Amino acid sequence: MSIGVLLGGCGYYDGTDAHEAVFTLLAIESAGERAILIAPDIDQDRVVDHLTGDEVSERRNVMRESARLARLPIHSLADTRPEDLEALIIPGGYGPVVNFSTGFARVGERRRLRGDVETFLGRCLAARLPIGCVSLGEIPLRTTLGEDLTVPESPRSATALAVDREKAIVHTPGSTAFTRLADVKAGIDAMVAGVLSLVQERRRQAAPAARNAPDPS
Repeated sequence: MSIGVLLGGCGYYDGTDAHEAVFTLLAIESAGERAILIAPDIDQDRVVDHLTGDEVSERRNVMRESARLARLPIHSLADTRPEDLEALIIPGGYGPVVNFSTGFARVGERRRLRGDVETFLGRCLAARLPIGCVSLGEIPLRTTLGEDLTVPESPRSATALAVDREKAIVHTPGSTAFTRLADVKAGIDAMVAGVLSLVQERRRQAAPAARNAPDPS
């Protein structure tokens, strides 16, 4: 399988959470599948000093920063087709919220999802591609759907998932609910397993159609 992993930089405050990204990649690899790393080739909306938590006046590129998390090639969002993926996973951190939109938490500015991100996610949703989200990675997806953002209930356990079978979305709260890395990892492992289960289900549904297709020869 080709499982897309959409990254939004590197670092919890202004990019993808490093722990959530690594646990996601490990879960995909442990399942014997192949991760395709993706990031938009754009400047970050803001840069944060992770030592102090203060915003600083630096320019950083989302794709270059995302590459810090990768030992694999990383692909530009503009060059990635949802048709080439069997599933998509979006780890959390503030990057997927801040860098995938404009005006986030800016006084007097309306938050809007970036057009390239909205188009890509919209195509994934229209194709009913199984999508997994960790913590804040859910926000750009729900924004694409035009849904209101609500504070979820506290999970019953580290492996409790929110599953929307109609839209093929699987969510684990990750670092927004748990402080122990073992709990964050357990939730991500369960989420990745849930996404791969949906992929297998799609494959089984597609198999009869493939067998009954006319022979092009």
